[in-house]
Amino acid sequence: MASSITETRPTSGISLRLLAVALLGALAVMQGLLWAFLGLPLWWIAAGGLGFGFALWGVWQAPGARDTVPWPALVVGWAVALVVLLLGGEGRLFFAPTDWQVRYAVLRDLTEHPWPFILAHPQGPLILRAPLGMYLPPAAMGKLGGGFHAAEMALLVQNTLLLGAILAMGAGLFVTTRQRWIGLGAFWAFSGMDVIGQIIAHKPLALHLEAWAGMQFSSHVVQILWAPQHAMAGWIFAVFYLLWRMDRMPHLVLFAVLPLLALYSPLALIGCVPFAAHAFWVAVAGRTLQVTDVLWPTLLGLLCLPSLLYLAINSGDVGGGAVHTYFLSGYPLFILIEIGGYLMALWALRKDQPFGIVATGIVVVVLLAVPFGQIGDGVDFVMRVSIPALAMMAVMMGRILGDATPTSARREARRWVLIVGAIGLVTPASEVWRGLTWPVSPEVTCGYLGVIPKGYSTYTVPVDRMPALLRAARPNIVPLAPQHPCWAVPWRDPLTGRATLTHPY
Repeated sequence: MASSITETRPTSGISLRLLAVALLGALAVMQGLLWAFLGLPLWWIAAGGLGFGFALWGVWQAPGARDTVPWPALVVGWAVALVVLLLGGEGRLFFAPTDWQVRYAVLRDLTEHPWPFILAHPQGPLILRAPLGMYLPPAAMGKLGGGFHAAEMALLVQNTLLLGAILAMGAGLFVTTRQRWIGLGAFWAFSGMDVIGQIIAHKPLALHLEAWAGMQFSSHVVQILWAPQHAMAGWIFAVFYLLWRMDRMPHLVLFAVLPLLALYSPLALIGCVPFAAHAFWVAVAGRTLQVTDVLWPTLLGLLCLPSLLYLAINSGDVGGGAVHTYFLSGYPLFILIEIGGYLMALWALRKDQPFGIVATGIVVVVLLAVPFGQIGDGVDFVMRVSIPALAMMAVMMGRILGDATPTSARREARRWVLIVGAIGLVTPASEVWRGLTWPVSPEVTCGYLGVIPKGYSTYTVPVDRMPALLRAARPNIVPLAPQHPCWAVPWRDPLTGRATLTHPY
């Protein structure tokens, strides 16, 4: 590993390896809960649990740095995570974006209906088919007592613990306390210059600012407020990869986490693959790849096969390929506004990149290429696949701002980051302002089909498409509930400003 990215390490705190394995363990628990949701036999759940324990023990024993995360970093991480998640509407103390209409509906279904279950529908029975990882542990807690309201609180606690751990591990990407605070601020402020895009597209500045181009690279505040499961999936891998670049994380952890991330966010997982491929190539070329580096990830991949098969059911109906709705003439403007200034900052440093030229090159190539891909008829592919690369770019900008080396190249790079960051700060600031000033979002009282009566192909599939391996022998049938408003008061849509009693999309 390049000496230029090997930094002084803290000596007092919690084990970095422990936090990493704890994150892997949390993702593994979600796999086991999916098996229970699908009604797989108890012997499979028990054997699979032992397999996960064995594989995680192997990851724990892997050779490599065993550094620490400072205790203050963990406390700050959890505090920041709690504040950010509350502002996103979790716990229903503040306004929540309309995506939470669906998220809370899925959580209610998983909490209130006995597993395994199928949903009655006029066109035939359906089963929930979605990345359910984030929902399953809180739903299980709700089943143990307290119902949906307990599940809501459990979701907030779970996401706070996970996000706080990610942020605390990210503190290890910086050296001094000052640099860590700068890095934390740069991460949450990171965004494209969307306000300029809104002005060019003649769209209102008082609403959500990122839809001006018909696709988007989401700011980190938008990601965590609107779709925390996708955000955290990409951020977990991003922090693992950058710590590996600093010789503080074994490459085995990068390979082991990949199959576990699919149930959290399959699209964010796609964005992790180029970086994992780089780590694999470095290990092979440097002759440091061990048998266990392949053995444990392979075992984890085999254990994740039910969830991978579950996520792939009827995936052909979702669609994919090259983007159809985006005109090439708009691409240069999109890149210029979203990441152009950050690219100039990286260019100013030339060969002196914070995490090495190759890592920076992969980040840049991924972000330049992602806008040409599409899955489904929405913009989710671009938003989610870009998450790991955008997180790494944000950390790079934080390193540039925190570096006080008085060279002309570094001063030029800082100027670019400060200029673009000041303009881009409007996007996360507007999201926070909306959360503080718009009406508190009401409770979602329906299940998924109450919010989306027809059901999206990305969230449900006909039961007859389920492979026999995953189809429960005697599932519980949830009757179709009578149609009625799923929330008591109109819910404002940040994209249009309209308040309605139905889902806006």
